[in-house]
Amino acid sequence: MGIFSKRPAIDYAEQERQIQEAKRHGAQLNREIYGRITDGTATKEDKRIWNAGRKRSGRIK
Repeated sequence: MGIFSKRPAIDYAEQERQIQEAKRHGAQLNREIYGRITDGTATKEDKRIWNAGRKRSGRIK
């Protein structure tokens, strides 16, 4: 950024840490939903989230 820019400088290490934390959290939620699906206690919302994740998994990294 330029000297007179009002935007703060980007902390790439912090940004990468946040991305990795979000991925860990998403994977944990996915495991919980999968567990509920396999034991038969999943809600309609769980199934919707699971199916959306299966369809989009190839496009989102």
